[in-house]
Amino acid sequence: MKPWTSKFAALCGATMLAAAGVISLSGTALADSAHHHVLRVGCGPGAYATIGAAVSAAASGDTVLVCSGTYHELVTVPAGKPLTIQGAGHPVVDAAGLSDSASGQYSGVLVLASGTTIEGLTVENAFGEGILVQGLAAPVTHVTIRGNRVTGNDQGNPDGIVMPSPFAQCAGVPGIPGDCGEGIHLWAVSDSVVTHNLVSHNAGGVLLTDETGPTHGNLIAFNNVSDNTFDCGVTLAGHNPAAAPGGVAAPAVAGVYDNTVTHNVAMGNGLRGEGSGILMASPFPGGAVYDNTVVGNYASGNALAGVTVHMHAPGQDLNGNVVTGNLLATNNVNGDRDSAPFDLETTGVLVRAVAPLSITITGNVITHNTYGIWISSTVTAAGAAHNVFIAVSTPVFVQP
Repeated sequence: MKPWTSKFAALCGATMLAAAGVISLSGTALADSAHHHVLRVGCGPGAYATIGAAVSAAASGDTVLVCSGTYHELVTVPAGKPLTIQGAGHPVVDAAGLSDSASGQYSGVLVLASGTTIEGLTVENAFGEGILVQGLAAPVTHVTIRGNRVTGNDQGNPDGIVMPSPFAQCAGVPGIPGDCGEGIHLWAVSDSVVTHNLVSHNAGGVLLTDETGPTHGNLIAFNNVSDNTFDCGVTLAGHNPAAAPGGVAAPAVAGVYDNTVTHNVAMGNGLRGEGSGILMASPFPGGAVYDNTVVGNYASGNALAGVTVHMHAPGQDLNGNVVTGNLLATNNVNGDRDSAPFDLETTGVLVRAVAPLSITITGNVITHNTYGIWISSTVTAAGAAHNVFIAVSTPVFVQP
């Protein structure tokens, strides 16, 4: 069974569960039938006042049920302590003005524990990411980020000013922040699910990276990733130069691979910076973003092409990605000046590579663009002729 089909049945509230005989309404912590507890936050007498206090009191496997309200705090789920944090009525985690430089916590919600679920929250005004799932000593697995509203984060990134970080890709250039923090960020994470979230008005939408380990087998589905200011709707970025030394994949070490990006809506991203609807790229020799599937998404009005692949350096592995069944309206509205040769015309799919790269682009509907598919001469694009092009001046353009 795939990990995203085996997650818990969502809690709807303590009263409903008690009526069903699932939990006992006694005290702050409510016992469920598996001897886990439901700890209430802001839910009347006896409830915890903050999410952090409930998380501290919880044991592995417990649920923290957060009732409507605004909680001005940073939330951390520590390593080795999987929890479900569920909002009732979209309670707000407002991280405005909060950061913890000692621990490096700049995100509204930081998940360090495998098996954690974050559902039904509104997360806003964080200095860094809205929700960061981060594998440091070891990869984090089987996390669910579902049904959240993540908006107005990356407050540390106005006009390209980025938070302190040892990772080079976090360093921005004027007007374009680095890729280290967006609305939702999976960092060395596998077999996890990001689904049915609204991710808007951040620097970027959903980001997958591999600084400290591989990010693979994840499902990014049914999210609205629109109107993020500087970066892409969904970004798969290879930040670790040890992921494919000499262009040979080392999947046990790092790499962003075997992820599925499906049925997302990506509109109006990167208009003040440089953002695609969905981007796969690596800036470093040895970077790896391969064997991912981008299927059934809708992209329109993004600064770069609806689906964009950038190979910036030789000795990378960006092969085997599949772009299929997507609806790509007018994109690349700002023109792609990321590296020469530039594409300054509206474009559905763009693949630029400084070395040989193989990709499958087939079965997409591409409408109202100058170029349907723009590829550099180093690219082999299987299936490029087998797309539907509507009101497209040049279906497939090969840059000499």
